[in-house]
Amino acid sequence: MSATEPKPFRTTDGAAWDAQVLEGQDRGHYMQSDAWARTREESPWRGLRDVVPVPAEGRELPIQLFERTAPLAGRILFLPRVSGITPAAVDAITARAKAYPKRWFGLKMETFQAETPELVEAFERNGWVPAASSQYQHAVAVDLTGTLDEVAARFKKRARNSYRAAENKFGVTVTKVEMTPENEAEMHRLIGETKVRSGGYFRHPEYFQRIWDVYKTVGQGHFYVAHYEGEVQSMAFVIRFGDTAWYKDAGSIRENAKIFAPYLMQWKIMQDLHEQGVTLYELANIPDPASWETSDIKGLYTFKTAWAPEPVRYMPTYELPLTGRYALWAKAGRWLRAVYTRRTGDAWF
Repeated sequence: MSATEPKPFRTTDGAAWDAQVLEGQDRGHYMQSDAWARTREESPWRGLRDVVPVPAEGRELPIQLFERTAPLAGRILFLPRVSGITPAAVDAITARAKAYPKRWFGLKMETFQAETPELVEAFERNGWVPAASSQYQHAVAVDLTGTLDEVAARFKKRARNSYRAAENKFGVTVTKVEMTPENEAEMHRLIGETKVRSGGYFRHPEYFQRIWDVYKTVGQGHFYVAHYEGEVQSMAFVIRFGDTAWYKDAGSIRENAKIFAPYLMQWKIMQDLHEQGVTLYELANIPDPASWETSDIKGLYTFKTAWAPEPVRYMPTYELPLTGRYALWAKAGRWLRAVYTRRTGDAWF
């Protein structure tokens, strides 16, 4: 193994790796955590880690990558949701990746940062090419800094009115519950109902279960449940990493939509996270704000954008060709991934 080759992740390094990521990446994403690498252990992906020197800034950037064999082309590297990226860091990652052994034909990178012209220019200047995203580019991030009154003052009026009505008028209750087999089964049921109702794409139940199993073990994931008249209305799975949290999985029933249970559930989650010291809570995917009114998930847009003044647009996805075999991936990769999804019902990335 060369000095510039990423090393396989080891679960014994978990606490030290998490601390390194939280120090070296601005607002490190959970996909850069040790727990996320553990969730991939039973998948075709193999976790790797590297620490990239950024000489221009006098720092080091820890990065967690994953490798997988791609049909025809060979092995690809995937760097998901990395943060702490500057133009100098793009230069450094590019140079580092080009020094890796040639068994990897390319590197796909998704950045957990708002899109800026300076970063786009840095990727393009270094020879990265636009690529299909496996993660969403538009989201809502809720600022939890300040007092709870200051947090609530940043919401749109419809959010405040809705969660107050849910609690005071309809008597909805929200609790944080243990991730027991019974509660996990209930969450699977609600996700299944949501899948049928929406007609959208959802990962296999085994995918969700693996993530829940790992994150409850390390204490970075929790369930919340909303009840109305003794009946479960909705559930959420929330991941925390450092001072950031994510609304990762959720399910709900169709009935009783006018009691605003999801609004109260989110507000109670935010109160709990605020008490823990979390300063940012991401509500995940929304449609492109430029075309949300024609989206099949426009209801999610209306709901999630009630919690922040403006949505976030993350950096686009890029790939860095590392060998001539990348041309095969660029030509046939999208088709090969589509075939894989049709055959297995699962996403390739």
